[in-house]
Amino acid sequence: MTKVTWDWSGVGGQHNVVALDGTFDSGRTNAQDGTCYEYLFEEPGEYRFVSEPHRDEGMKGAIVVKEPPATGNEMVDQWVVDSSNFDGNIVDQRGSSSATITVGAEGNGGQFAFDPPVLKISEDTTVTWEWTGNGGPHNIVFKDLDLSSSELTHDPDAEFEHTFEETGTYRYACAPHKGVGMKGAIIVE
Repeated sequence: MTKVTWDWSGVGGQHNVVALDGTFDSGRTNAQDGTCYEYLFEEPGEYRFVSEPHRDEGMKGAIVVKEPPATGNEMVDQWVVDSSNFDGNIVDQRGSSSATITVGAEGNGGQFAFDPPVLKISEDTTVTWEWTGNGGPHNIVFKDLDLSSSELTHDPDAEFEHTFEETGTYRYACAPHKGVGMKGAIIVE
């Protein structure tokens, strides 16, 4: 469920918001600055809408509501749902003794992502995070472990590694870019 709010700017005359399929309708037109209309979208779909007084002038839009990607692991899904490079896939490297994650990968409106965002490994696997040098300084701070990289860095030669010895789900983020979705998860089986 997502609530969308349309805010009137007070510019351009009378406006309203009307879904072409009749799903929502803000009612009569209004020109007052500060007026708003809210609608809670509960079902996936594409919702096209117009401002009736200015429809012929091209004042129209669309809201696309999609189910968020999911791995089937609710803890992971809730953690990385706002990471733009998360597509629901888990990179499975079980059976390998090492795995690599890129820090400063493309995502979240710039170089603010971990790649892969979700990794599955076996016990006693060493994971190495390698910085690209892009997106400003990054770090790694775990939510589920008392573990973090030493400090913020944008050095393209920087690395951080940890050997995961116990099964579990481990969530982490870049502290200054967590709010834009720079999060990752490691599932150890």
